[in-house]
Amino acid sequence: MSVPYHRLPRVDANWRWWRPLVAVAVFLGFYLASQFVIAIAYFVPIGAQGGQAGLTDLTEKLSAGALDPTDPLVLSLTLVSLVVLLPAVMLSAKIARLGPYGLLSSVRTRIRWGWLGWCLLPLLVLAIVMFAVQGLGYLAFDGGLHWNTAELGQSTVTLQTLTLTILLVVLLVPFQAAAEEYVFRGFLMQTIGSWIPVRAVGAVVAVAVSTVLFAVLHVPNGYNIWGILDVGSFGLVAAIIVLRTGGLEATVLQHALNNIMIFVLQAPGWSKVDLTGEGAQGTWQGFVVTLATSVGYWGLVELMAHWRRLDRRFPGQEAPRFRGHTPLWAGGRQWLRPGGAGWSIAPARSDETGTSGDPVLAGVGAPVEKSGGVGPRP
Repeated sequence: MSVPYHRLPRVDANWRWWRPLVAVAVFLGFYLASQFVIAIAYFVPIGAQGGQAGLTDLTEKLSAGALDPTDPLVLSLTLVSLVVLLPAVMLSAKIARLGPYGLLSSVRTRIRWGWLGWCLLPLLVLAIVMFAVQGLGYLAFDGGLHWNTAELGQSTVTLQTLTLTILLVVLLVPFQAAAEEYVFRGFLMQTIGSWIPVRAVGAVVAVAVSTVLFAVLHVPNGYNIWGILDVGSFGLVAAIIVLRTGGLEATVLQHALNNIMIFVLQAPGWSKVDLTGEGAQGTWQGFVVTLATSVGYWGLVELMAHWRRLDRRFPGQEAPRFRGHTPLWAGGRQWLRPGGAGWSIAPARSDETGTSGDPVLAGVGAPVEKSGGVGPRP
């Protein structure tokens, strides 16, 4: 018996259909409170130093381009407001008793650091392909390697600003990417997958809902239809990768690489590159490139997972549904350990008083295979 990623919350005997709704309420409350704190942290010092003019200028910049890589202040404000999604979703899952934090990470109920390291190989291939497609246009080779200023124009930011922007991107974007993955491909897909009894139907609906919502929430960024399709195709393939690998590791890396490369290439603020025009908001060529690179990365990850014999499912079974109060032996953290829907104190069907000795599956009476828990694989 095994449990796929999108059904992981159901290995906990304390799971109830309403717990994810509690988590959503906590998540929204924490997020809104954090946005208020972040706004105070940014606007109060700016107001004290620049007065009303400084506040008006910052507000206008945020409205014009919240992800403008040429303005470190605006970019950092936007990224920090997204980074807080990560502790928000973890705290909400904990308060709603949806399981340990690691339940969102992978079927091993933790980040699989070994597998994360192996994912760097397909990520390197993806980085080379993306730079060849997106970055080579920024370079010229006549008379030596240099920026293609004939097409790009000149940089409009100082070296100090450029250095600060790149530093912020490298430090914050991985956490911003992880936050979005944990919310859309983690919490959202697990919630929907747990609500729908049929696993295959739950997987399809979870992927569809997470993809559509991920794309729709990018509409305020000003994307046109091609930009939304671009974001949607990225989210679609990422959701499939999560289900196929049983965790978020590969998609967090992909998401971080994609955003870092975009911000770094645009950070110099080239005078001939319009970051606010129609072409910058999405093109059919960009959509095709994103879809092709995402599918290519998925293929490489599949090969790596097959080569490493990756554990793609939780080695156990879903917890049985109890009528009335959950038995004492089925509650608490003991139910959440790897090894199946039961632990050493779970009685067999023939003995409801609790036993000791060999672990048994709740309601089955057969011993749990001890090797089915955590093994040495990445």
